[in-house]
Amino acid sequence: MKMRSYFYAVLILFMACGLVNGQTGLDVTPPRSYFVSAPGSSSSNKIKVTNSSKTNSLTLTVSTHDWEYDTEGNNVIADAGTLKNSAANWVTISPQSYFSLAPGESQDIIVTVKAPALQADTLNVHTALLFITQTNPVDSYNQEGAMVKVTLRSGIKLYHRYNSPEDPNVEFQDYRYNKKAKMLELDLENTGNMWTDGTVFTELVNLSNGRKQTLEDQILYTLPGDRRSVKITLPKDLQPGKYTASSTFSYGNDDTIKMAELAFVHE
Repeated sequence: MKMRSYFYAVLILFMACGLVNGQTGLDVTPPRSYFVSAPGSSSSNKIKVTNSSKTNSLTLTVSTHDWEYDTEGNNVIADAGTLKNSAANWVTISPQSYFSLAPGESQDIIVTVKAPALQADTLNVHTALLFITQTNPVDSYNQEGAMVKVTLRSGIKLYHRYNSPEDPNVEFQDYRYNKKAKMLELDLENTGNMWTDGTVFTELVNLSNGRKQTLEDQILYTLPGDRRSVKITLPKDLQPGKYTASSTFSYGNDDTIKMAELAFVHE
């Protein structure tokens, strides 16, 4: 396996922020909120909550939970204060965490994250998850025409990092061909001190005829210390032969690109 490093850029954000039904809707923006502060200091951001329904009022409550990524990049949600990277107990909501919105009405809530004066761990980034949940279900109809009760919930990811100099970095750890599954597997690790998101772009070259194919892009979201295993599916009609795969991961505010190359035989 050959590895090379270059420097360019991309930052990709995540998370759907609303659910809309024919009769009721809840929009929350932004879906991600970032906080930077020194130990013992606080940082605040504004979240806008909108009732997009034209007919129904919403009664809403705000709750705090923990979250992290697993090795596949899926969200793991847990009770507040149970994950090692939890910032849930650092979060306060104002003016209140329980409120109502008339049809079409919006309200801003202020989210404040205050890091403890004494750091209890060596983690650079801590996270929390806010759920804004409707507590007054409304009647609606499913696709079969049956009446159902609809309750909306929207999540906002919170990220906190201490105010040390930014050092985003993701390193490739391994690149291999899974002959049995007929796919490429690329392992990465976030070795920096901040959240780092980006996209893996992969190009395949048939060494016998020089034909190039672009494979499906893979979007990644990582926290410091995260290891990620990226599964890159090969075309179903890929002809047997010798190939070179080139994958680049583009990320960060300073335009960084990492590249890995793999030669393999597809049978």
